[in-house]
Amino acid sequence: MSFGRLSQWASRHLLKIDWLLFTAVLVICAIGVAFIWSASLRMNEQTADWHVTTQPVRQMMWLGISLVVFVIVLVLPYTILMRFSYLFYVIGIVLLIGVFFQPPIKQVRRWYNLGGVLFQPSEYMKVILIMTLARYLMYRENYRTLKGLLGPFVLTLAPLLLVVKEPDLGTAIVFVPILFALLYAAGARAKHLIAVILICLLLSPLVYLNLAEYQQKRLTSFINPQAHAQTAGFQVMNSVCAVASGGLRGKGWSEGTQNLFDFIPADRTDFIFAVLGEEWGFLGTVGLLLLYFLIFLCGLGIAKSTREPYGRLLAVGVVTMLAMQVFINIGMTIQLMPVTGLPLPLMSYGGSSLLSSFIALGLLINVGKNRIPVFADEDFN
Repeated sequence: MSFGRLSQWASRHLLKIDWLLFTAVLVICAIGVAFIWSASLRMNEQTADWHVTTQPVRQMMWLGISLVVFVIVLVLPYTILMRFSYLFYVIGIVLLIGVFFQPPIKQVRRWYNLGGVLFQPSEYMKVILIMTLARYLMYRENYRTLKGLLGPFVLTLAPLLLVVKEPDLGTAIVFVPILFALLYAAGARAKHLIAVILICLLLSPLVYLNLAEYQQKRLTSFINPQAHAQTAGFQVMNSVCAVASGGLRGKGWSEGTQNLFDFIPADRTDFIFAVLGEEWGFLGTVGLLLLYFLIFLCGLGIAKSTREPYGRLLAVGVVTMLAMQVFINIGMTIQLMPVTGLPLPLMSYGGSSLLSSFIALGLLINVGKNRIPVFADEDFN
């Protein structure tokens, strides 16, 4: 590629990127790798030496793959990807069904084992659902009636029920706010959405009775963790203890005693925020939250400035997905919400979570850099 063509390509793609948003994303990823490294420190019982497991290196490899996929998603106009939304949805449903024919891993069926690499389709289904609902809602008016809500709810319930069956309650929960946020952004009547929420609340006891036993224990331990201190309550009590022990400035990176002596459960994945809280303290956690808030603020700015219906709904869906994951993960870490096993976006160890987040962010920034003119008097007309 000649210098002229390279310059033209850069001006068409790179210069139009929301660099403030993307910089915040990269900083969070760097913090994530650092704390995965810290959480991976283990002592050799024979030599009393500390060593690091392979997870930090694998996370950096996944970060490299995610950046490549991010660029691909960024270069393709999102309106072209829109045409394949329903096809992606069908593929996603097939993959979710297929996991039930895979051998269980950790007593659940959530992953495909592809030569030692675990592929979790439910992570990508969140992004696919956003694309599908945005495509379905972009020009329709029937969702403004109570009966018209049936279509979007069916599209959401199909993957939701499959993910709950795996079981993966944490990921399934994220589908619900995505649906309601897109319906509201598309113009659904608030009274209809409130009526549906009330119906769901009335049906919640039936949902609880059909959960797996360990999921029920997680919910009851949230109400009274001390009564389940030896089982489900153990996780959240140790997590809260680690965050509280960090104080204002923390104990120092890789110096957290709760972390080093393996008291924090799932410290590289679901509870990595507890590791950060112990080692960087209150100031570190606030700094991380500000970075996430910056991403959400930039994302909402993209949604507000985009009149093209599919792009606006896409942006709203991505911000909702990431914001809910951050809210739920940190909430369960500090005992504001039940433990659901949901990773912290861009921070937690895991290839599927990281890659799906970068695909979502690629779509979001893609919308921001492609200002498609709309000649309708109002949006969604």
